[in-house]
Amino acid sequence: MSHRDLPRDELHAQGMVEVVVEIPQGRHSKFEEDDDGRIWFDRRIGGPAGFPGEYGYVVGAGGEDGDALDALVLMPEATFPGVHMIARVIGAFLLSIGDRRETKLICVAVNDSSSDHLKDLGDLPSAQVDELVAFFEAYRMLEPGTIEVLERQGRDQALTMVPGSGH
Repeated sequence: MSHRDLPRDELHAQGMVEVVVEIPQGRHSKFEEDDDGRIWFDRRIGGPAGFPGEYGYVVGAGGEDGDALDALVLMPEATFPGVHMIARVIGAFLLSIGDRRETKLICVAVNDSSSDHLKDLGDLPSAQVDELVAFFEAYRMLEPGTIEVLERQGRDQALTMVPGSGH
């Protein structure tokens, strides 16, 4: 049985989530999927750098902002908007965006053997973690409000945001 055939609660219990890509790696264009499954251009994200991974949302998990929980899947190459993938949670960043807080899960694709060794945020090179922090602090730099990375979370703490994960 493929991971994508597992029920969502079983995926979550194994520390995995289904992610829908909204912004491919390296891109600045934000896309959103409507209730009919159509992909719409939402806006261009300003700033000097494109997204450092596949950015999207976790199916079946809510974030603090009332939308689906956000996730960044680290991949060696970009996919495209609307792609669904099974990803293993390795950590998260808790951000302050204006007057609200948002968690951004950090994941790796389950079917990418180059990331099999990554189980926790601490398994990433420290320079890559620093780059992720710098990205999250800068990616909304041309939008009103302030943004700050409040906390880096390891896998176990990040999984508390995923319903049914047992954490």
